[in-house]
Amino acid sequence: MEENSKITPLLSNNVDDINTAQKLSSILLNEFYYLPWSRAVTIVFGGRSKLGFINGSISSSDVDVPEYEIWSSKDQLVMSWILNFIEHNLVEIFTYSKSAHDLWNAIRYMYNN
Repeated sequence: MEENSKITPLLSNNVDDINTAQKLSSILLNEFYYLPWSRAVTIVFGGRSKLGFINGSISSSDVDVPEYEIWSSKDQLVMSWILNFIEHNLVEIFTYSKSAHDLWNAIRYMYNN
């Protein structure tokens, strides 16, 4: 089975993907609550079939593949959700990440070291 055919169903549109401002958890990342925050985020994204965007299993490094635009749209959606899970005074630190996976790793590196 071709790799793209495994990923394409995960990129399909879902009615729950429309509202990026939707509050998905009451736990916001601040300087003290990284572990409960990261657990809440992984639960939410796992339940929405979006966990692969933060753990790197759903990725597209090739802009020439037909699925790139769809992947990019979903990845930016996940990034916006992650940024909405962070207290406002910390968001600016992470806004320049290139992908949801990079954003997740930057947060993990900052708080888990």
